[in-house]
Amino acid sequence: MRVTVKLFATLIQFKDNSRVGKPFEVDLPDGSVVKDLIDLLKIPPQETHVVFINNIIQEHDSKLKDGDVVGMFPQVGGG
Repeated sequence: MRVTVKLFATLIQFKDNSRVGKPFEVDLPDGSVVKDLIDLLKIPPQETHVVFINNIIQEHDSKLKDGDVVGMFPQVGGG
């Protein structure tokens, strides 16, 4: 299956030649979950704080399906 991924803030360091929010496609085996995608991208799981699938917040064990759009955000601070 193929999903579209958007990495935000500091997570773009895990994708060469990427800009914040610039979508790219990833092929995954059927039945994959968000954690499988995180592992494939070599992102430490603790770095990915918020994950959206099709604009809905999901967990790392949420199943992915062909055509999903996945957005990932690190933990952010500010004041």
